[in-house]
Amino acid sequence: MQAQKRSGSERLRRYVLHHGLFNTFFHLIYRLTNSSVMVLIFRIVTLTRGDVDWSLVVGSDDRWGFLSEDELIRLSRLDPSLELEDKFLSQAFARGDRCFGFVEDGILGAYAWYSVGPTPIQDFLVAAFDPNYIYMHKAFTSPAFRGRRLYGIGVARAMHALAQERRFEGLISCIQSHNQPSLKALRRIGFKTVGRTGVLGRRRPCVSFSTPGCRSLFSAKIQSTETLPMLPQTSHEARQSDTSIRR
Repeated sequence: MQAQKRSGSERLRRYVLHHGLFNTFFHLIYRLTNSSVMVLIFRIVTLTRGDVDWSLVVGSDDRWGFLSEDELIRLSRLDPSLELEDKFLSQAFARGDRCFGFVEDGILGAYAWYSVGPTPIQDFLVAAFDPNYIYMHKAFTSPAFRGRRLYGIGVARAMHALAQERRFEGLISCIQSHNQPSLKALRRIGFKTVGRTGVLGRRRPCVSFSTPGCRSLFSAKIQSTETLPMLPQTSHEARQSDTSIRR
């Protein structure tokens, strides 16, 4: 018990050092509130093609590319911490989602998912977005591969690859507002906040709204279980991998 308390205190101390007292307080209040009711605030961010650091895309590198379902199943067997369960993979590919990843020496070191149609955010919530944008979600960098700028490189290379296939203005994503590590990672590679989307409810969402800055670009649609487009069941607050940058 004492060891757990010390571990919790150390995590809190590190969070304060990295993100400041205000953001730490907001993080704690946000999580505490969502333990009893649903008060979700998503920050909507975009990365236009003009804001990409294209110098990161220099020459070919066969370690990067779009990965098939079979490849991801095999790679996830080697590292369960990748959070790529078979059920998620089958549902994502059935929707037409695509995974762009970095594989080195047979190990998946980083990946992100890209969607062109409605995509689950979490239970009962679906991302609906401007068709001129591609929705980026569920990004992850393995701890052993961090510190190599793989996230920024991967986004630039994915946008370059996608641009060969279709015309689009940029990427769009949503991050819960208390998730400072993810927001910092996005800012570092050029994403800009265009607005916020909120969701209110109890066990299930009841009301969603968006600020004027992003209303024409993004909304969180409330869906019933019958119409929700294929999302594994999770609690509304405990799991945030679909809207976060794990790095």
